[in-house]
Formats: sequence, C-alpha cells, structure tokens
Amino acid sequence: MKIRAAAAVVLIVAMLGCGCQEHAPLPSKTPSDDVRILVWDAKEPHLPGASPYSELACRVAEHYAQQFGIAVEVQFKTRQEMESLLLGEYQGEVPSVVFSTEWPFVGAGAQDLTGLVPTDDYLEPAASFWTYDDRLMGVPSYVHWLCTAKRAGTDNSSGMTGYLSGSPGFLHSGLDYGSLDWTGEDICTYAEWVRQTYGLRSQAVLDLWRQNRIEAIFPVTPHLFKWMKLSENGGEIHLLPIDNPEGTPRFYFSVPGYVVMEADEEILEFAVGLAQVLAAARGRWAARAIGCIPALRSDIPLFDVESGFTREQRVLLMTGFFDSDARISDRTAHGHKIRICQAVVEVIEEYLSGEADRDQLEQGIHAALKSHTIQSTGEETK
Repeated sequence: MKIRAAAAVVLIVAMLGCGCQEHAPLPSKTPSDDVRILVWDAKEPHLPGASPYSELACRVAEHYAQQFGIAVEVQFKTRQEMESLLLGEYQGEVPSVVFSTEWPFVGAGAQDLTGLVPTDDYLEPAASFWTYDDRLMGVPSYVHWLCTAKRAGTDNSSGMTGYLSGSPGFLHSGLDYGSLDWTGEDICTYAEWVRQTYGLRSQAVLDLWRQNRIEAIFPVTPHLFKWMKLSENGGEIHLLPIDNPEGTPRFYFSVPGYVVMEADEEILEFAVGLAQVLAAARGRWAARAIGCIPALRSDIPLFDVESGFTREQRVLLMTGFFDSDARISDRTAHGHKIRICQAVVEVIEEYLSGEADRDQLEQGIHAALKSHTIQSTGEETK
C-alpha cells in the first residue's frame, strides 16, 4: 500500500511537466458505407468553470464521425435507463457504446476490450478497476469519489455532522471494501454505529448546512461538494475520508467509464475508438467541473491546475485512490446490492430518525430482505 501511495505522489510531480495530450485512437480499418454507432450518454448539470457536458459530448462525437466518415448518434438517457440496459433488463435497440454511470459493473453484453485499449495510457488503479477475470471490460474516464465535507476551522464534534442516509453512497461507503458485508447483521451493525456516533437523522441536512447548524456532511459526491463550496461564498471546505465502525476512515472510489456493447466486428474497432475519445473528454470535464481525477495519465496536469483543489487535497485523493483496491463487480453482485438498498432504506431511516429501536431495526431488516426474495447471507433466493 505504501509503495502505491508513493507512486501516486511521484506521478503527480512527474506529470507537472507534461502537457494535456490529445487522446485520439485511430482505427486501422476503412469503414464501410453503413457504419453507424449509437451512443447512450448521461447529461450533467452545468457548473461554473466548465462547458455543458452534453454539448461537449456531441462535439466530440461529431468530430469523430467526420474524421472517419461514419454515422454517430448520441442519445442522452437517464442513469436508471443505462443501469437497466447494463443489467440486461432493457428491450429495444442496444447502443454500441454506453456510459457506465457512477456505479460501474460488468454489464450484460459488455465486450472484452483486452488488447483493443492501451491500458498503459491510464492510471494503473483506473485500468485495474475495469479489469474483471483478467479482461478489460470498459474504458476508464475519471475517478469518482465520496467523502466527508467539513468546514475549515471547525471542531471534530460528531454531533455537528449530518449524514445522507437516503444516498446510494451511504451503504456502499460503509459496507464495501471493509470488514462489513451486505448481510442483514452487518447492515444493522453499520446503522447502529451511525446512530450512536452521529445521533438521530435530520430531515433536512442541506438546510442545516446552509444555516450553519452542522459543520460536516457525509457521504458527499463531487457534485455536492462543488455546490457546498459555491454556497460558502469563498469559505474553505475540507474533504476528508469517511469514518466507519472499524476506525479506518477512507474515501469511496469508483471509476466511471464507457462500456462497448457492439458485437459486429466490422464496427467494433470504431466503437472502441469512440469510447476512448468520449472517456477522455468526460474525464477532462470532470476534472474541471467537479474536481475528479482524470483516468488518463497525460491529463493529470489538468487536474492539478483546474480542479480547484490544493496540492495537499489532490495528493490526499490520489493517494487514497492508489490505496483503495477499488474493483468493478459483476452484474449479479451489483443487482443484489441495488435490491438490498431498495429493500432496507425505509427501515434504516425509521431507526436513524428514532422511530424504531435496535430490535425493531433487526426485525425490519430481515423482514425487508425476505420480502424482496433476498437472503441475508448474500445469496439470492431461487
């Protein structure tokens, strides 16, 4: 772990002397007249310091189409639609390329990109994130993080910390990559720890933040962190690892990217090339707009200059990512976690709001899992 963390710091320093290179893979084939690539992508809110992402994506796709004389269509879908597609639940025309959302997994129909994408161009843990059973299952775009956001100059009183228990990141940040797992017992353990450590849940955490009645919030996404910084009118906000029952605070990382679903060998190379330029463009947008680490090694200087973070904050994120061992999961495991979150969120919030005690929490969790045909051992009921 220390070696990887040191490598992260060395990389930041080494890349300061590099420019942001254009990353434009060139398919070697001459396209036929009927090459058409359909892309599903996600819109992003327009944020200060960056162009609207939808316009950027369309320009990138248009340039790529003109460069190779092919047809490219970009459709903007909801994250729920893209997740449904990747879970194999969608009925309709399947796109050649699809954005993974911020919760990537090995999607149904995802093509093996091993040998088609130069992994050495990417940060090693970003490429490793997308490697499943020794196969590269997507093109890394940027490093998405969850953190605790805290006003500078305030104390560390847990009573002044709010938590977003309805956020997908609430359970993920507590149950992934640690000693706890997605079982009924461990979910109860985590919820109990949160209540004992931070107190009862508030209905309006962001309102309390605006009113200066709390000094920290978790789990905070890059988009929310940006909003919090803007709302402070120049006040400094620290980003910190998220605490947990083990006493080993850590950031939560994922690596959104682009999944290639095109199975036609005549089109595959062009779909892979487009996935790479879209991933690069989104990675640069994410660095500028929301302070995320771009997956391309050559774009680290952009993160250094335009993320809005201090060197200390950048090193903290980069070191945390290199130490995280974050990995993509398959769609069965991902779908299982989705169903668990949907099943238990109401029960957890009743407990965290003080409407239920520990015994009622445990009973409610196991009843919720059973009613959703999920066994608390982590196995799906056949």
